[in-house]
Amino acid sequence: MFSFQTFKDKRYWILLPPFIVIFIGISVFASNYFVENPIMVLILLLLNAILFWVTYHLWTYIGDKKRRDS
Repeated sequence: MFSFQTFKDKRYWILLPPFIVIFIGISVFASNYFVENPIMVLILLLLNAILFWVTYHLWTYIGDKKRRDS
């Protein structure tokens, strides 16, 4: 499930900065909302992580499948 090979994959490093920027941007611009609803920070963090890993693994799967089919 987890391997250090992930950190050597350039897809990981391509996807990571946009997801961090989006998370920080939402956190900064919606900070008043998060002060009123602190549980939403955890939900946002969880959704961001899930979306990142789903995107990464889907991209890896499709890329590996194309490489095998060629």
